[in-house]
Amino acid sequence: MYNTLSPELILLNQGITHKDIASSYDEAFENGFNVTSKEIMDLLQVSSQWVPRHITHVKFCVINLVGKQALRKHGRANYKHLHRYNKVFHRDSFNGELLRNSFIEDEHGLHPAKKIPQNLISCAGACYKYQIDRKTFYRRAQKANKYIIFGLKRYSAREIEHILLDSF
Repeated sequence: MYNTLSPELILLNQGITHKDIASSYDEAFENGFNVTSKEIMDLLQVSSQWVPRHITHVKFCVINLVGKQALRKHGRANYKHLHRYNKVFHRDSFNGELLRNSFIEDEHGLHPAKKIPQNLISCAGACYKYQIDRKTFYRRAQKANKYIIFGLKRYSAREIEHILLDSF
């Protein structure tokens, strides 16, 4: 099943056999339904509860019990990592929503972000990783780009690494 922004339900090709069902899911994976909640959690450094609460306007595909059985028997091996998830999100839909909800903060306010770094880090994550306190982090990271993504303050992990390692 696909979910769009409207409440309508769009069914996959309703095959009678497990092979048909697996083929429909494999086609969905091929067509971009291949972003997992784990991938979102890792990118944004959020909990598993955060994802369903905040990623609400992104197309997704639900893999039900019959779908899981069909994929176990007939699914393509290159998509096996997706089979264990109950919900997979559409990559283009997620990336679009990510950019719509991403801003760069500077002294003049918020500006829409055109691109998001691949590796993000939070203040708490940086403090833990580099064994520094928040005051030190904020003092040293003043010139770093601050990204506001779905209301979360994040920094480029690479930029923070360069700033903090150069300051020691």
